[in-house]
Amino acid sequence: MKLLFLILAISIGWATSAKEYIIGVQNTSYFPLYDFPNPSHTKELLDAFASYKGYTFTYVSLPVKRTNYWYQENAIDFKYPDNTRWTNGRSVYPLLKFSLPTVELLAAAMVPIDKVGRKRDEIKLLGTIFGFHPTMWLDLLETGNTKLVESPSTLNVVKQAVHGYVDAINIEPNVVNHYLRLLNQEGALVVDKSLPYEVYTYHLSTIRYPDVLKEFDQFLLNNQAFLEQLKAKYKILDVSEYK
Repeated sequence: MKLLFLILAISIGWATSAKEYIIGVQNTSYFPLYDFPNPSHTKELLDAFASYKGYTFTYVSLPVKRTNYWYQENAIDFKYPDNTRWTNGRSVYPLLKFSLPTVELLAAAMVPIDKVGRKRDEIKLLGTIFGFHPTMWLDLLETGNTKLVESPSTLNVVKQAVHGYVDAINIEPNVVNHYLRLLNQEGALVVDKSLPYEVYTYHLSTIRYPDVLKEFDQFLLNNQAFLEQLKAKYKILDVSEYK
C-alpha cells in the first residue's frame, strides 16, 4: 500500500512539474514588445496561453549577448522571442523547433527625419542594443565601413540618434516610437526605405517540448481576434507596406 502511494505521489509530482515551464527572455527593456517583468505584448500573449492550458510560466531574464547559448548554459524550456534566421553561433540550432509566427515586425534602419535618403555606405555609426545582431549590416561592419555603437539601454540608443551621435539605429520601429513618445520627440526618427529593411516574425522555440509548441500553434490559430487586439493595445504597426 505504501509503495502504491509512493508511485502515485511520484506520478502526480511528475505531472505537476510537466506543467511548469521556464521561458528564457531577454534582459533588456524593449517595450512594447517585451520588458520583463512588466506587462508587454510578449508577456500578455504567453500568459494568456499559459492560463488557457493551465500551465505555469516562469520568465527568466537572460543576457542578450549570450542569447545563442541560453539552451546550453541555462535550464530553460523555451526561448522567446526566437527566429530561424538568428542562427549565428548556435550549436543547438539543428535541435530547435519553432512555433508559428506570433507577430510581424520590421527590421529597418531608423534615422533623423532630415537625414532620409542617404546611401548605405554613408552610415558610419549604427546604434543598437548591446548583443543585438544587425544581420543586414554585417558586410559593412566586417569591412569597417560601418561601426556598431552598442548600449544596454534602448532609451540611450534612441537618444543618440535623436541628438545625432549615430547615423542610424537598428531597433524595431515599434520600440523606437515608444521611446520617442517618452522623450516628446514623436516623429523625430523615421524608417528610411532607401536603406535595407525586411519583415520578420517572432516565434517561440524549444528543444524538449514540441508537443507544447503544437498546442501553442493551435492557440494562435484559434485566437486571431485576440492577437489583433494585442497588436492594437500595444500599438504594433501594420507592416504590409514593407512587404
